[in-house]
Order: sequence, then C-alpha cells, then structure tokens
Amino acid sequence: MEQIIGNSILDQYFDEHTMSLHLKENSKIVQKKWSPWNRQPVVNEKIISKQEITNLIDTIYQEITQRDDGFLEIDRKLSKVAQVWPYRIVIVYPPLSDWLEMTVVKPIVRLSIEDYKLSPETFDLLKNKAKWILVSWAPGSGKTTFAQAIIDVYNKENKIIKTIESPRDLQLPENIVQYSFTYGTHDEVRDILLLSRPDYTVYDEVRNKSDFDLYKDLRLTWIWLVGVIHATRPVDSIQRFLGTIEMWIIPQVIDTVVYIEKWEIQEIYTLSLTVKVPEWMMSEELARPVIVITSFLTKNIEYEIYTFGEQIVVMPVWDNHEGWWASPHPARASRQNTVSEYAKQAIIQKLNKHISCDFFTKVKWTSIDLYIPEGYKWRIIWKWGTAINDLEKNIWLKINVKSFEDLPILDEQVDIMEAKWHLDIAFPQQFSNKTVQILVWDEIIKLETDANGISSIKNKPLIKSIQKRWFIVIDESKI
Repeated sequence: MEQIIGNSILDQYFDEHTMSLHLKENSKIVQKKWSPWNRQPVVNEKIISKQEITNLIDTIYQEITQRDDGFLEIDRKLSKVAQVWPYRIVIVYPPLSDWLEMTVVKPIVRLSIEDYKLSPETFDLLKNKAKWILVSWAPGSGKTTFAQAIIDVYNKENKIIKTIESPRDLQLPENIVQYSFTYGTHDEVRDILLLSRPDYTVYDEVRNKSDFDLYKDLRLTWIWLVGVIHATRPVDSIQRFLGTIEMWIIPQVIDTVVYIEKWEIQEIYTLSLTVKVPEWMMSEELARPVIVITSFLTKNIEYEIYTFGEQIVVMPVWDNHEGWWASPHPARASRQNTVSEYAKQAIIQKLNKHISCDFFTKVKWTSIDLYIPEGYKWRIIWKWGTAINDLEKNIWLKINVKSFEDLPILDEQVDIMEAKWHLDIAFPQQFSNKTVQILVWDEIIKLETDANGISSIKNKPLIKSIQKRWFIVIDESKI
C-alpha cells in the first residue's frame, strides 16, 4: 500500500487522511476524511470568500501551464475539469451553480494486487484468462484503484498498455500512455489504438453511447480491455450495455465483471452465450440463445438474459437446493408472470397488425391462447396463416387459435342499474377496484370497478349494445 503525495498549492488542504475538498464561496470549508468505507465530513469554521476561491483557481491555472502532469481536461463556459497530479479539480461557475464552487478529489493510497488477497484461481482469471474485464460499482468505491493494481500486474510483464480517461486521473508509471477525449474524438482515439496495437487498453470510464460503441469496437478487434463503469449491482453494469450494442455480442465484449465495494472484491461474474431452454420454460421447442451469467466465486448461475417476444429479459436464477424451482412455488409463479408481462404488449401490437377483429389473448409459459369471434377463425387459420406462423417464430411461442365460445364464463350474479345518462353494473365485492373483462357479442370490453365493485358506463353505443345483446363476464382465472 503506497501513500500518494502531491506537490501543489492544494497540498495545504490535504493530509494522508483527506480524500476530498469542497469549497463554495461564502461558505465553510468542508473536507472528507478517513477511509473510503468510513467517510466523515470535517468542517472548518473558516468562511472562504469568492475572491479567495478565485485566487486559488488562478494559481491552479498557472500550475497547469508550468507542469508536465497538469492538464485542463474539460473547458466549458461554466464548468472546468482540471488534473494537477494527483488532484482532480472540478470548478463550476454561476449560473450553472448558484455560487462559485470547487471540488478537489485526491486518491489517498495506491494498492497493489497483493493487497486484495486474491485466491490463486481468481488471480489466474484476472491475469491470464479474462480478456475483457469490466470493473463496476458506485463512485468512490475503489474501482479505479483496482484498475491501477491490474495495470501494475500487466506492466511488470512489459506489456504495452494505454489508457482512455476523461479526466486523466490514473496514477501510472511514465511508460504508460494516457489518452483523453478532451483533445481528440472517439474516432481519433479508436484509429490511434488500432494502429498502435497495445496489449491492453484501460477504459476509465464507460459512460455514454459513444463510449459503449468504442469499447465494443476495440474489443471486437481483439484488444484486451479493462473497463470501469458505474453500477450499483454487478448485473446492472451488464444491463447498461443492453440497447447500446447488440445483445448477442455482449459476451464477446464482456467476459468478466468485477464488482468492487469498499475497496474489496465482492463478486465476480463470468458471461457465456449458449442455446438452451430458459430456466422457467418447459418445452424444448422454446430453446433460444441465452446469455448465462455465472458467479466465479460460488460457481452458481445467477442470471439469464434472453428475448421474450420483443423484450429483453434479465431473469434471476436460484439454486435447485433452495427450492425455488419446486413447483408450484409462489416465487416461481411470480417470475413467470413477470416475464409474461414483458412480452404481452409487444405481442398484442403485432397481432393488431394482422387481425382486424376484436380478440382476447392469454400468454402462457409455452404458448398464447388467441380468442376471436367464431366467424373470423377461418381467416386467421387460412388467410393470415403465414403471418401467424412468422409471428410464432419471431416471439418463440405457439399461437393457439380459439373462438369466443371457448372462453370460460364467470357464473356470478350481477345487478344492472340504468339511469338516463349512464348504466351501472354492480359486480360481487371481490371484484372491487379491479379490471373486469366482459364479452358483448363479438367485442371484448374492459371495465374498471370502484371500491364497491361498481362499474359505471357512459358510452352510449356500448350501453345500447349491452341493452340489446346483453353480455357475459369472462373468468380469467380459468383460462
């Protein structure tokens, strides 16, 4: 464990326990001290004026021009980000902030890989086997410190290492080149890295779509990567890639996720792509590409990622010995219902493109029951048969075409109360504050009930249709 020492006008505000300095004009000086997992604010009673902060900023700007390790990383009209080794300085001006303020962050210590007390198996994974490592957790948790420790491991083997940082605040040996987007575009940095062919590239931090795209491009050109990303859970760091790059190439971009909390490794996930039936499904016909996320520490499968309808599902998986998969377990039913809801709306939208009549759907674990008026069945089966077959392949579920006559009817007594401008239907008390579906001839109607189980209908055509043709209540529990 190496203590980091500065050499700047800012040194007067920092000691070996001070992590950050927070200055705001006409306010007390605040420092955060002690270790990252036990931060304590220390308030100095001195009130710092706007002029004092301005003078301090001017001195920092002078240092930047006079030092090789000083950079103005971000230069916007109302905000500046500077790096004066080892300090990262953020300056914000009114009216972006209400007052002139400055935040200075300094790493307290630099850890070696030995300080993490890794098992031989874990060390071998990070050093030799993992090629596309993603280091995640919240700001200040020790992600960048761990990335520096990994860099030292590679550097001892004389690997060519380059970093992408904005700002450049990694504390690295002089033989390692640090790139910044402040002075070059993502395309320019990509071209330089592809032409210079480093053994490893450290990307600190992956934030926006341009970062995700560049991270993907570098990986697919076989550059070994260590990325740093903000995420509150290990799986969240993977989910941040969903929607920014194609789902099925994620295991080719990330093979290992290291989750850091309080400067310690709390979890390591490994990713793989396979073709299988997702855990909650039964039929072998529903096999599909699945990203399997496994805990390297426990060897248990933690999550599966796959498509369901048009939705991407990230589904937790539990061990068999815990009984989560013992049917009929309520937790399992809850998971299945959740997954069904992911796809239901997308499926209905697709059916609306092909079916001109009213219909009722029930999404099950391996199929969809599609209820339509009897007179339309032949059109679905014959006229739109090819479209339905294509839809089945797209959503990975079989569509069973049935008629409204096959719908189970709820045998409950209801009261009808007619008034001049509306019609009220009183359902039994168990239907209070719920959605009730009724069938009026060939039309499915959804009614919302109040706390007394009463649904008030004010639509005149619907009132006339009910008065003329009557209705039946659908028993969804029996579908």
